[in-house]
Amino acid sequence: MTEKNKGGRPLIELTEEQKAEVETLAAVLSTEQIADYFGIGRTTWFAILDRDPEVSELYKKGRAKAVGFVAQNLIQKARGGYLGEQIFYFT
Repeated sequence: MTEKNKGGRPLIELTEEQKAEVETLAAVLSTEQIADYFGIGRTTWFAILDRDPEVSELYKKGRAKAVGFVAQNLIQKARGGYLGEQIFYFT
């Protein structure tokens, strides 16, 4: 029997191929853009994140990688003498 949402419609699940894309997408797209990419609503995307731990972990991992990349570049520029980055980093 297929699980259904509160409105009685079947729950939308990501395919294995879609799950494989989540980490990469999360590094560069907003939640709204990810939902649009998969052709689902933002509320549905958040519901998938809530009920599917695998998708949630892939999403978190992708976001963390993006933040780490930006932070690493910020630190390198701050150490290299770029005043704007130094101000941002040290405040």
